[in-house]
This record gives sequence, structure tokens and C-alpha cells, in this order.
Amino acid sequence: MFPPMLIQASDFRVTVPALLFEPAFLVADFSPDRKLTKFLVVDESMLDQSPFIDIRFEPLAQAQFWVETRQLFDLEGRHDVARPRPAFIFHHAFVCSTLLARCLARSDAFFSLKEPWILRRLADVKRAGAPVPEGNEAFVKYLRLLCRNFRSGRLPVIKATNVANNLLPDVLRHLPEQPVLYLYSDLESFLVSNLKKTADTQGKMPGLATSFLADGDFARQYPRMADASRLSLLQVCALVWLASLYNFRQSVGERANPRVATLDAQDFLDDPVGTLGRLSRHFGHQPDAADLQRMADAGTIGTHAKEPTRAYGALQRRVEMDEIRRRHGREIADAMAWAEPAAAASGMMEFMQSRRLAA
Repeated sequence: MFPPMLIQASDFRVTVPALLFEPAFLVADFSPDRKLTKFLVVDESMLDQSPFIDIRFEPLAQAQFWVETRQLFDLEGRHDVARPRPAFIFHHAFVCSTLLARCLARSDAFFSLKEPWILRRLADVKRAGAPVPEGNEAFVKYLRLLCRNFRSGRLPVIKATNVANNLLPDVLRHLPEQPVLYLYSDLESFLVSNLKKTADTQGKMPGLATSFLADGDFARQYPRMADASRLSLLQVCALVWLASLYNFRQSVGERANPRVATLDAQDFLDDPVGTLGRLSRHFGHQPDAADLQRMADAGTIGTHAKEPTRAYGALQRRVEMDEIRRRHGREIADAMAWAEPAAAASGMMEFMQSRRLAA
């Protein structure tokens, strides 16, 4: 494939096969101005256990270094080694996506890459309309470089952060054979989940709404709803939900695509075993009973997805949600009344249900 050779990194030299294929090297970031790409040196078990592999993961890396982007892309384009082909999970936030990714990773069939920072960076650059390094080639090359032969899972499942939902059209265009799941919730559940969050998280919602509005033409279709600065917190949250589902529909189009499926998070919580079986098959893996038992093990399902040492299950979640409904019922009802006409007029829930994960 490659003769014995080393590529110069910022601090040392590394072999080309290791850079391109070893799970210890995670493609993490890029600098368009400097035309460099950043890698982290990581432990695979840490990569597997971490709830996110974004900038919060960086302090856990053993080392980091930069390489020239053009040279990296040239090397990636020259080899004929078959990489594992990924599956994708997109979502609009607060829908147990981290838990779902953790469950899948319990199977030897899957290795979950949870919110890799490189996708967030590509999404931000795309949204800003700034030049992407090496043109459109960057999207495909960076995705390929994420997909390595992990020792604890054969098929990479890439769970994108919700801020990277604007990359879904690129996945469908450049990787049309790869399976995609969009995880969502009903409007009331989304509003309740937002009320559970910290003030810091709630304070980010107007910016998130503005980003999602920039990704499609929802603001042009519903101009009276699109000024987040004039809305209450729950109206802003409802706007995030509306714009997210609207953009998903626009990205997928009206024609049925068997590679794209949707999943209501409540269906996963109500029937984790059945859901994981259906999703595994959608992602190309036929699980047996033992595999399903591992994926839906109480040690995973019954713990907090982002704090695995803390017990947290469906019952506790339901109790918390019911308490928020009791305390904020009027605010929730008012926000739903504000948002539901647009949801009904666009038929977005019917669209989501029509693409639901098949048995």
C-alpha cells in the first residue's frame, strides 16, 4: 500500500498507515487559514466510554498534533484499503441520543462515535459560508478518516451533534448508500426537557434557533415566528423543534428513501429491546437474543447516559417530566398553542411518522 515512510507532524513524525488507519489517531479539527488538520492520540476504551468526543474530550487525549491538510488528503486518496462504512444518527437534542449510542456500542457490531468535533467544525464553516479547506473534498475525506477498524466494534455509528444537522444533505448526497436515523420527540416532551435543563443550557437556545433558521427556508415560510429575540423561552424552544423537523423534511425530500428512518425517542424508552433490534437491522446487523440483551443491559439503560456512574432510568425520568408538567402546565400549553398551527400546516409530524423505523 505505502512504502515505509513517515509523515511530518507538528511535533514528531508518524507512519502513514498509523495516521490513516490506527484507532489511536482521531481526526479532531482543522484550520482553514493554516491549512492544517488536527489529530488527537487517544485510547480506544476512553473513546468508547466518553459521552462526547468534542472539545470536552480533548483534555483526555494522550497527545495532539497537526499535519498538512493537502498532504493528508492526498494520502487518503491514494490507498485502496476498504474502510468500515458508517451509519449516522442525527437528532434535534434532548432525545436520549447519547443513551441510544451507548446501547449500540455494547454490541460488537457497532462502535459509537459520539458527536465528533470535526463534524461540528465542518457544520460551522458551512453555515458561515466560509471556504472549506480543499473544497468539498473535505467533508468526505474527514468522514473517511473517522472510520477506522476499531477493535471493539466493526461498524462506526457516527452520532452528530444537533448543531451539525446541516450536514445531513451532504451525507445524503455524498454517501447515499449509508443508513441514517433521525431521532426526535413530540413537541411537549421537547419543551419539558428544556425546562429540566440548567439556565446556561436554556440560554443557548436562541442562538441554536438562529442557526437552524439559517439552514433552511422556515423563516421565509413563517416570518412571524422567526424572530427569536421577541419570543419567550418556551417559544424559542418550540421554534428550535419546528425548524429542526422542517429542515429534516427539506433535506430528505418527499420521496421515500429506505436508507433514512426516523425514531420517536419515547418508542425507544418504552421498548428498548425492540427498538435496538429494528435499528440494528436498519444499520445492517442482524442481532441475536444475546446481542440484544447486551445492548439493553440494565447497567446501560438504567444509568445516566452522560454520567454512567449515576443510576437513572425510565421511571425516574417519567417522574421528573410529570413534575415539570404539573409546575409549568400553563406555560407549556401556551407555547404548544403558539407552535402547533405551523406544525399542522406543514404536516411535519405525519412526515416523521411515515418514515418511522420499520419492524
